[in-house]
Amino acid sequence: MSKWTKKVAAGSIAAALSFSLAACSGKEEASGSGSKSEELSGKVTLWTASLKGEPFDTYFKKLETNFEKLHPKLDVVIEDIPQNEMEQKVLTSLTGGDVPDVVNLNPHYMSNIAAQGGLLDLTDMVNDETKKSFVEGPYESGMYDGKLYALPWYLTTTVSWYNGGQFDKAGIKELPKDTQGIYETAKAVTKATGKPSYYPVINDGNTIMEKMVSLANGEPIVKDGKASFEDNQKIVEFFTLTQKMYKEGLIPQEAAEGSLNTGQQLYMAGNASFLEGGVTFLGPVESGAPDVYKGSKAGQPLESGEAPVNVAVMNFAVPAKTKNKEAAVELAEYVANAENQLEFAKTAGTVLPATKESLEDDYFKNPGDSPKALGMLQASESLSRAKVLIPPTENSADLRAATKNIFVKNLQGKLKPEEAVKELASEWNKAFEKSGEKVTF
Repeated sequence: MSKWTKKVAAGSIAAALSFSLAACSGKEEASGSGSKSEELSGKVTLWTASLKGEPFDTYFKKLETNFEKLHPKLDVVIEDIPQNEMEQKVLTSLTGGDVPDVVNLNPHYMSNIAAQGGLLDLTDMVNDETKKSFVEGPYESGMYDGKLYALPWYLTTTVSWYNGGQFDKAGIKELPKDTQGIYETAKAVTKATGKPSYYPVINDGNTIMEKMVSLANGEPIVKDGKASFEDNQKIVEFFTLTQKMYKEGLIPQEAAEGSLNTGQQLYMAGNASFLEGGVTFLGPVESGAPDVYKGSKAGQPLESGEAPVNVAVMNFAVPAKTKNKEAAVELAEYVANAENQLEFAKTAGTVLPATKESLEDDYFKNPGDSPKALGMLQASESLSRAKVLIPPTENSADLRAATKNIFVKNLQGKLKPEEAVKELASEWNKAFEKSGEKVTF
């Protein structure tokens, strides 16, 4: 059987930030810890998450070949695992003898496995130069309990997308920067088009949670496991004005479902004019509604320029039971170095690298004037204030479910905004009491 093993992946790049990278370009430089060609030998296995087909097959084959040239005594094996199976497969492998050496995890999976002692502490194994090469927010996503367990690999962050033609028709020259501005913009666009205009993405509740943290702008909404929202005027205002917009027809009725996919369908049909999403948002729009795509514009998230924005990160970690520790760390550093991250971003076309040097390349600084290119530019410019806004918690599913349920009730006018934020805080507090977690965010 070939060393290059490919398992059928579920989902897509856009759906879950769940594909992976790693190739090098022409140069063959060792990673941050220096060349260990004479020391490293044996087999080293790398698991990526939800990759399927080209251009990634060729990309990983090139990575494998180039890393083995640097370390001739190493045998690199790359396997792709469906994203939704990754956490369980890693945990299961730790109970047996067939443990991968490097694994591609999101911060939630990473912290959960690290909490169970399943990951290698990289704090003293990765040098300071390598640590400082990463953008701060993505780098911090690899920390758990004050220790480094993963290196950031690729990421995406929030961008505002809007229909330039509909904005021009309404005489709107720029995107709003606060909730009141969203209301005024939506009112003007809907008046000009006769259609709903603003679409608040809800997903499974996570996007509204992130919005709340961003609106709080540095003021914790949870302190030591205690949630309190009713005194935060920005959050109350968001609940109040989204309810008002829904009632007035500025937000489409379908927003109660809340998925990004629904938002894309409405946007392509001209029934939503602006919303927030990742740099992957325009993929289906380009193929499904080319005229809408051509008129699409990108901007910064719909908050003040100082408010934090969420970043979705995929990391590389090393299982604690790896049988080839030094080679595993070397390989993780290699796939996450600036050169390889830049090449990956160019190949994928819809993600950002996590290294400062990569982001200085013309590919991001002068990307061109296509809608996708402008989205990448806006996303890269927001990275200075991007971080993982919601820390991984055991009760995250309960928090997300409560947030979606209560936000939708509020949207539909079934609760008064003040009641909604109070009830939401109560539900969060029940979840924190149940899990015993004393987090602050």
